[in-house]
Order: sequence, then structure tokens, then C-alpha cells
Amino acid sequence: MPGQSGFPDLDREQHGLKSVSVIEQGGIVYVQQEGDIDPTHLTHALEHFSVDQQLFNQQVLTDAANWKLLYETLMEGYHIKSLHHESFYPFGYDNLNVVETFGPHSRVVYPFQRIEQIRSTRAEDRRLNGLTTSVYMLFPNASISVLSKHSNLVILEPVSPTQSQWVIYSMVNKAPYGSPITFEEARRDAAFVSDSGQEEDRAAATAIQEALPSGANSHLTFGHFEKAIVHFHQQLARALDL
Repeated sequence: MPGQSGFPDLDREQHGLKSVSVIEQGGIVYVQQEGDIDPTHLTHALEHFSVDQQLFNQQVLTDAANWKLLYETLMEGYHIKSLHHESFYPFGYDNLNVVETFGPHSRVVYPFQRIEQIRSTRAEDRRLNGLTTSVYMLFPNASISVLSKHSNLVILEPVSPTQSQWVIYSMVNKAPYGSPITFEEARRDAAFVSDSGQEEDRAAATAIQEALPSGANSHLTFGHFEKAIVHFHQQLARALDL
């Protein structure tokens, strides 16, 4: 403390930083700003990361869009053909994905066309590494995208009702077999995702945000293809006691 002599009677124990509840599980640090974390909230938490996965990039991005709009872009494949026609769609499928829910969370699996190479492989011998992208939506505002060579942990932080901040950590994937994945391979994988699909998703969410004040739409309608988004909003309404 600069000039500590000016505060001779200050009780340092009573004037420290605010304490918050923190739990580490599966390589992720969970923080709750008010009160203590209920351990049952992590009942469904998975072991997403291991100590031997190396961090190769961290970035912070800001968008003029509500955090929920940005979050929803990760939850369905309904938009892939129309929005990612030149980037992701040539390698994947139109509106084809598997959605699973576990507790308040969900997982969306997006297959690449190269998954066809294991069609004739016995089910017990199939390995999906490099053949799909799996996105784990961790309620309420985080996600983990497991791609071919790297994984992204994304935390979406609301700055205001119309502005949000992405905090992104990129890690090298563990090689399931064969040679370890190099930093260069992981960086190339990440560059493709960032320079194409992610930028397109961000632009789309920002455009939706810009249109909301027009009053042209009183609500948004979700279809059967958007199960993970519906699950997210159901969990959010329950958490807010709406």
C-alpha cells in the first residue's frame, strides 16, 4: 500500500479484495460473484481439458450485439448453408447435426463430409476425431468447441444489453493416436475457423441486433432444428424464475 503510514489503524484483513466462490473442475475455473457455488450445479460438468493441453492463443473481442444472440450462433446447424456457403458448408452438410442435452448444458455435433470414410467401419471401431466438430454449451455463458486440431473455450460477457465481449482461449488438442499435434497445425486450424465461420457468425448476430430496434419483430420463433437454443432459453427462464 503506497503511503501506508497514513493509515496506521487500517485493518488490512477487512479491506482486501472481495472474496468470490471458486471451483476448478475439468480444467475450467468456475466463478460465482455472489454467494457460494452450489456443487450440484457442476454435477454434469465434464472433464473437458487435461494438464498436458497447451494454450497457444488468448484473445478478447467486442461486438455490438446482445450476448444471447452471439451465443445462439453456436447452437444450431440450420444456418450453415446460407451463412457459411463458401467457408464451412463445402466441408460439411446442410442442417445436419446431433443435439444432446445434459443437465442445463448441451452438446451439438457437426459432422464433416469426410465422416463418410468410416461408414463401413464397425461401430465399436469408429473414431470421430477430425471427422466432426463438437460444441459444448456450458450454461449460462460459456462454450467449448472441439475441432480437428484445437479446442476453444469461449466466455461471453455482457457489457450492456447491446454490447458483448468474447474471451477466447485456444488449446492444442491431444492426439488420440499417432504423432502429437504441433502448434503450427493448431494455429492453422484456428485461423480457418476465425477468419471464416466465426467472423460470419459475429456479423450475422450484429445485423440481428441492429434490426431489433425497428420494431418489425415482436418475438423470435425457434423451430425443431434449434433444440439446443430452446433448451438454453428454458434453463435461463428457470434460473431467473420467469
